[in-house]
Amino acid sequence: MKLTTVLAKTLAAITLLFTTACGNHGDHHMMNAGETVIQGDLTVSGSWVRAAEPPAKTSAVYLTIDNAGTEADSLIAVSSELAEFTEIHQSLKEDGVSLMRKVKAIEVPANGSANLEPGGYHVMLINLNGEIAADETYSLTLTFEKAGEVVVKPLARKAKAGGHHDHH
Repeated sequence: MKLTTVLAKTLAAITLLFTTACGNHGDHHMMNAGETVIQGDLTVSGSWVRAAEPPAKTSAVYLTIDNAGTEADSLIAVSSELAEFTEIHQSLKEDGVSLMRKVKAIEVPANGSANLEPGGYHVMLINLNGEIAADETYSLTLTFEKAGEVVVKPLARKAKAGGHHDHH
């Protein structure tokens, strides 16, 4: 493994420990989130899924993907037993209207990152197979063009009423 990759992964781990220990409230996606997963040059952190109770039929997953490599990679598919369909979406505004669009992939640039967060890119869970209970973890498989499959375990969190977490 290249020294720069080792240093980047070490720095990412130290940053995660520091922000978690110091309770950095400005970095909301790192609080109450699933564990960090490192595979090759990719680090997936801050994963969480919106809690949902029947009759809810949809939910969303958010996370951060860091790429310490010298080549870009792309998130091309996601699967989960939580829902009948799992898609990659992007929320955006066009002419003052909020829209949500399915996308084929999310690029994770070399030495860069991709943030899946409320109001932007996210994983959409459609036709839920049951309740997604708050404070429980669930399994999600991310498929990357180069890195292959990465299994993450997002933590379920309740959306804040009227806040930026409930845009779906």
